[in-house]
Amino acid sequence: MSETQTVSRLSYTVKLIGVLATAAGTRRVLVNSETELSLTDVISKLLVQVDNRQFKDLLIDSTTNNPLPNVIMLLDEQDCNLFQGLRTKLDPETVVTIIPVAHGG
Repeated sequence: MSETQTVSRLSYTVKLIGVLATAAGTRRVLVNSETELSLTDVISKLLVQVDNRQFKDLLIDSTTNNPLPNVIMLLDEQDCNLFQGLRTKLDPETVVTIIPVAHGG
């Protein structure tokens, strides 16, 4: 007797602002996963999905290999540093907004 296993797919919405949207070619990216992700996981999957050198260079600081010197990351419009920074576990309903530090206002 075989069991049927249903794999639920989670989608994380990432909104890109300014030059990040230009480099990615879109303002909104859906990152899919079969497991709950942290903000670091979403960023890693985003880089693979966008697959653009300019986007990576704009997002990730080459010295620290960390996005936070280059961007502000909001989780449902609140700074990720109010939570656990890049280690924050995300609900699929959470909207991640990534804003370049050098942006117009």
